[in-house]
Amino acid sequence: MTPDGLYCQPAVLDWSAESGPRARDYGDVYFSAEDGLEETRAVFLRACGLPDAWAGRRTYTVGELGFGTGLNALGLWQLWRKTRPDDGWLDLVSIEKHPLDRASAARAFAAWPQLGELAGRLLAQWPSRLKGPQRLVFPEDRFAITIFQDEVEAALAQMDGPVDAWFLDGFAPDRNAAMWSQPVFNRIGQLSAPGARIGTFTVAGFVRRGLAEAGFSVAKRPGFGRKRERLEAIWPGETVARSGLQAAGPVAIIGAGIAGASLVHALAARGVETVLIGAADAPGGASNAPAGLLTPRLEKADRPHVRATMAAFDFARRLYEGRDGFHAEPVIRLPGDAREAARFAVLADWLPDHLDWQDDRLVISCGGRFEPSRLVSGLIGACDRQDWQFGHHEAGGDGVRLFDRDGVCRLEAAHLVIAAGAASQAFHGDISPSAGQVAVFEGPAPASPVSWGHYACRAGDGVLVGATHLRGEAAAPDDEAEASFRTAIAERLPDLALGRVTERWSGVRASTPDRLPVAGMLGDRLSILSGLGSRGFAHAPLLAEDLVSRITGGASVLAADARAVLGPQRFAERRARKAGQTTG
Repeated sequence: MTPDGLYCQPAVLDWSAESGPRARDYGDVYFSAEDGLEETRAVFLRACGLPDAWAGRRTYTVGELGFGTGLNALGLWQLWRKTRPDDGWLDLVSIEKHPLDRASAARAFAAWPQLGELAGRLLAQWPSRLKGPQRLVFPEDRFAITIFQDEVEAALAQMDGPVDAWFLDGFAPDRNAAMWSQPVFNRIGQLSAPGARIGTFTVAGFVRRGLAEAGFSVAKRPGFGRKRERLEAIWPGETVARSGLQAAGPVAIIGAGIAGASLVHALAARGVETVLIGAADAPGGASNAPAGLLTPRLEKADRPHVRATMAAFDFARRLYEGRDGFHAEPVIRLPGDAREAARFAVLADWLPDHLDWQDDRLVISCGGRFEPSRLVSGLIGACDRQDWQFGHHEAGGDGVRLFDRDGVCRLEAAHLVIAAGAASQAFHGDISPSAGQVAVFEGPAPASPVSWGHYACRAGDGVLVGATHLRGEAAAPDDEAEASFRTAIAERLPDLALGRVTERWSGVRASTPDRLPVAGMLGDRLSILSGLGSRGFAHAPLLAEDLVSRITGGASVLAADARAVLGPQRFAERRARKAGQTTG
């Protein structure tokens, strides 16, 4: 583990020149001093045949090497807003090794007042320095940015295609050789859609030869400003419009909890008709508790699932900000013993933008408290909801037919997503139920939510204490759960006075053997999002965004290794490997 933990090293900028920000480590500028925006339009947008190339397309993906200040993203976004197809969706998938902080980006954007509105919206979602892909979504314009924050070869290895156009905008090849290597060119070719086009400012001979060796047709074109020439390149093949949905009809979702709500929200952003099958008047499963805490899953490791779940937490936090039912506030995490205290102190060093270790307690500065039913209802919005008991489905060439428990066909859909919490076990045998309870007591809540295995936070005029965890669907008796809550508060928060119980809640969570979610495809027209345990509100929105992107033919949202470690086939694959080792 590097001293930076889960963060990338930030960009180190020199603002002394009139030309704008300069990267000290590379001795190069981020954009043209003459007119950076017009350079973006000439060297990248027009070079890639935009906007004509996305005319009539349901999905279009632009790849970029070098996110930098985000100027190319703003130029692309501005053009997309003016010319996009009515039902189109645009993904920009970019790579950046040294991300700028929000203040530096805002200072750079000040040079382009004509982009002020878009710059403000991008800055409002500006990502942290977490390693791996960070997802930003702008549903009003059907546009999303995924920034892979990593070394270029590592990031490209984690991306999925197909990519329709590429902006090669790293620093000059003689100052940033890693961005212009043959393995990079080869991987760009592997990720390219037929007819994909490249725009770049450089005409260096080894770049021309490298792109040609990778399989591109390369040509010099008139340059911009003081540069006499630039390059364009085309991947062989005829461009083919694509859409992930293989049949007509809506996407059907079984389950009306946070997983189903997140799927509905992501599909609605893309204009996809959706039918939600679940109780028409309330959230489902474990998503109707009186209150909950939004906190990240904390692990002292840099592993695919850790990057993914941290990115999911950040994405959820941005999604909920300002929504009815979400209250942004720090959450205090109390260590259980000296060993956990030491681990928390290290985590605070690794994640200083998220965590702070002070007074022998971990402060999750970006945490929050939420009212589950209000958040879920807001994400579902006006979606078509049908309240009937799902029985089985039949997938065929013309889509998916859904039947109720009486064998009556109730719906024909293009795709079916299982998001039914613990009931998803019928589709995935490695999902198991875990019962839990919380209780709301009379009395003042702590100034900030506190967690330590149990947790306490404000709920209405009282204090919620939770939660129990029992395997299976049977919860402990109410008096037993209440006694355990009172004991836990007396031990860890003795100054908190609990009055009588005013409200109780019990529910069943969906768990998995490795305590990680299950998200991915089960078949051509069947997928699943479940196994979220007690962190559904932190993990569901990003996993839903990734799943919907796959269903609709969009771009990478998660890294490839994260998709594998969260995929529904992982348990069967592990059993097969173990059986092979045993027999071998």
